[in-house]
Amino acid sequence: MYSKYIKSVLVVIFALGVFTFQVNTAEAASKVMWGKTELKLGQIGKVTVLATTNLVKLNANGSLTTVRTLKKGEEFRVYSYKGSQGGLYGVGGGSFVQQASKVKYETPSKSKLALLKAVTGGLAPKAGLKLTYYPNFIDDTTQTFIVTKSSLDSTSYSKLTSVDDGYEYMFAENSGGISFGMDESDFIFFDLTYPFIEGKETINSYFTEDWEEAIDYLNVESTTSTITVKAGTFKNVVIIKYSNGTRDYLAPDFGIIKTVDAYGETITELISVQ
Repeated sequence: MYSKYIKSVLVVIFALGVFTFQVNTAEAASKVMWGKTELKLGQIGKVTVLATTNLVKLNANGSLTTVRTLKKGEEFRVYSYKGSQGGLYGVGGGSFVQQASKVKYETPSKSKLALLKAVTGGLAPKAGLKLTYYPNFIDDTTQTFIVTKSSLDSTSYSKLTSVDDGYEYMFAENSGGISFGMDESDFIFFDLTYPFIEGKETINSYFTEDWEEAIDYLNVESTTSTITVKAGTFKNVVIIKYSNGTRDYLAPDFGIIKTVDAYGETITELISVQ
């Protein structure tokens, strides 16, 4: 297993060069704007007012009450749809816009939805967790780690200390990205740039053997996967695919839950969480 690990992860790392343990400083994702409004989770579409119409409430008896008059050019997020009264777009707060030629309804594009699901933090493990891996990060043995956290300026650090041999690993995370490697060393698994956008590339930063700064482009396969490992089932898992076919699976608040090689064989797996 250790030789397999070397071939599928460390070789691709050190073939690129020696890493330094630092978090990227790329700008994090901003709001996802769609026309005049910000796209929000739970939103199924938007209506644009083409001509003066009414914002209404739906009464218990099925009748409508006007809340106010809407002007041409106004836009509203749509969260639901009702088939009564010729069609009603739910715009929040119990209010509706009637389906008619006076309004235009649109649904968000796949690219907009992907931006909405962009990950800009929260992947480092929480303090107090007891994480057990088999295989662990560097060899074919079981290792249990205690997670402690600290911060400096805008960067948070999650230290994983082995209860078996005292080895320490470190996640460093800020709005620019997330890094993971051995604490106080140049042994780094990744140094990735936020945001992670499903179907897009992220940057892995490193230094060559001549200490020249370089980057590698990795594919973000998913930001919303549900993945089951021996430790349990995790939602909103980020899947990063490396150029050699290796994949890392990172779960919010837990860090790495699994790494597989290009053939899908397990390199590292989280088998217990306490």
